[in-house]
Amino acid sequence: MELLIFSSGILAVALVYAVVGVFKLKQQVDHLKTSAGTLSDIIQINDEKTDKRITDEVNDIYRTLDSRLDKLEHRLNK
Repeated sequence: MELLIFSSGILAVALVYAVVGVFKLKQQVDHLKTSAGTLSDIIQINDEKTDKRITDEVNDIYRTLDSRLDKLEHRLNK
């Protein structure tokens, strides 16, 4: 009888340990999902900023080139 009670106690402790382990694992997975979503958002924002910066630089180069070509055309027409 004592063996049965002792075995039940060990089984109960093992079950509680397993449940706590699964709960902690679930929390870690939820945290990882949140972190992955945040990281994805940060990457998207940085990608958009980089795209805008590149577009602005290209537009600036085109404006400068256009201005220089207009000046050259003006000098050639004199």
